[in-house]
Amino acid sequence: MIYAVLDNILIIILTAVGLFSSRFPELFIISAGALMVLVTYESFNEEKSKTVTVIKLVLMTFYSMISGVFSGFLIFFLLKEAKLYVRIITGAFMFVFATFMIYKNVSVAMCLVYSLILVIAFLIMILIYYTLERSEERKNDEKRRITASSVSELHEKRLNEKLKLQNYMAEKNARLLERENISRNIHNSVGHSITAAIITLDAADMLYDVKPDEARKKMNDANSRIRGSLESIRQAVRVLDEDNAELTSGDLKSELDMVINEFVMDTSISINRDFSTVSDEIKIPHDHAVFFTGVLQEMLTNGVKHGGADWFLVILLGDTAHIRLEISDNGKSDFSEENSEERIKAGFGIKKIISYVKKCGGKTGFENDNGFKSVVELPLILEE
Repeated sequence: MIYAVLDNILIIILTAVGLFSSRFPELFIISAGALMVLVTYESFNEEKSKTVTVIKLVLMTFYSMISGVFSGFLIFFLLKEAKLYVRIITGAFMFVFATFMIYKNVSVAMCLVYSLILVIAFLIMILIYYTLERSEERKNDEKRRITASSVSELHEKRLNEKLKLQNYMAEKNARLLERENISRNIHNSVGHSITAAIITLDAADMLYDVKPDEARKKMNDANSRIRGSLESIRQAVRVLDEDNAELTSGDLKSELDMVINEFVMDTSISINRDFSTVSDEIKIPHDHAVFFTGVLQEMLTNGVKHGGADWFLVILLGDTAHIRLEISDNGKSDFSEENSEERIKAGFGIKKIISYVKKCGGKTGFENDNGFKSVVELPLILEE
């Protein structure tokens, strides 16, 4: 738009210079006005029309011919559809043509001088327009730089917001994982201890009238169990601070032995075990050890509670790459391939077992064939 204003100013100046020299001032002013309208129209219309260009060329020729002075031929500067040298040559040629064909009173020398002045004037005008154009480009570059900077800041702001959201979600997932660990550990340790205490109290109630001493012993055992449950809750929370700790398979065997011995003491149920094939020096992540202890408690309790089992076989297998726990019983169960998914979803303990094993990249298996059998296998991740 700024160039249209400059072009119109140039038309006004050229018209003012040639107004008193023109033989047809009215037509001169009309042609100048038509050119201003045409230049303004082009500034609002980005598409270049050949028709408009031809009309503008005709108007410029008419304008220069009736200007009466050589400066009127500078109007060809506005023929911006053509290259600079074409505009200069056109203006100079039309001046020479008009001088010899119309005025016929200018010498060849003067004609050449005026032609040279026209060329110099063209170059000066080009320099002025070029300077203005460069200034406009610098302003536009500054605007683009500011815009790009604003866009970059906006992008960075959005990226920071996205990172904050991702960090929030990561922290939230970490809290959910902590909840899951706490709930699993409490369920595995406290739930089974309290169940055993209830069974012991029920037995003590039945023996109270006939064998008060034995009943008192069982009540003391139940009391110890409940106190131990409180300590187990505290231990379940402390476990979260020991995620990177490692135990040996010998420690795991001792924990499994403790669970089996306590269960036998509480229920008088026969439990056979075989841990002999596993070396005592294998390193096991602390979480895996706690998990296997909970699995054994879960399967023993479920076998008695849901299957009425009175015999169990517990086998621990493993090497430096994997650790595997197999628990079999002689209980009666309607567990089958057809209803396994529904039964697993309904069982909080088994569902938690499957979730943990899947997260660690291990394997689980449950089958009911002359008793119930559970197989849980986890990979061992050892630090080099």
